[in-house]
Amino acid sequence: MKFPLFSFLVALALLGTAAGTAKAQARKPVPGKAPVKGKPGVKAPPPPPPPVETARRVVEAEAKPPLVINKIKIKDPVLVFYQQAAPGTAVQQLLMEEKNLALLKTTSLEELVARREVFVDGLGNYSPPGQAPDDERFRLTGVSLLANSEKRYSAPDGRSTYVRLKVPSPGELYVVRESAEEYRHFVSGPQKRGSRIDFEINGLPGVDSVRAAYTLRKIDLSERGAGGGEVIR
Repeated sequence: MKFPLFSFLVALALLGTAAGTAKAQARKPVPGKAPVKGKPGVKAPPPPPPPVETARRVVEAEAKPPLVINKIKIKDPVLVFYQQAAPGTAVQQLLMEEKNLALLKTTSLEELVARREVFVDGLGNYSPPGQAPDDERFRLTGVSLLANSEKRYSAPDGRSTYVRLKVPSPGELYVVRESAEEYRHFVSGPQKRGSRIDFEINGLPGVDSVRAAYTLRKIDLSERGAGGGEVIR
């Protein structure tokens, strides 16, 4: 009677061995394919996004928008040497039509530069539109160069002065939209003569950009790179 029982136990052992072998073969990775970890049927998570610093560098590498230079004509142009009312010390050089001088009595500096008919004397130095980058025969420079030898008059506000400008034919000036940062820190110089820069003073606190006015100048060969030359229009 022991023989049938022994045969039954041997059969059970063989069945268990076959099942273990089949399970091991099912788990064996396919050649050429990386094993997938985790539960069967669950996709691996996507890679993390690039760091914020990488994205910031990409934005900074983008090209800046092209410089926009427009031509304008101003009837009876004057350059105002603006002096802020006490206790303020801010100064600015403004370009406007002579008929608009009355604005100086009722309008703050911040409001003046925001008006479409008022411009600031440009501080930059640009190539005129259409000129090759390596051509230095002509430059756009501030309109104050048109007033070097002109007589000064008292402005209606009683503080500022102005000069009449003689714009050579055909009477065109150039306007560039610029950041206000380089224009906001001018204050009056010693004995209220001239101007100086004081970074503690912000004369244009609510202004982000200004419209700067320029005139076209022909630069002599000996003066190229020095800002001199003849005003041609």
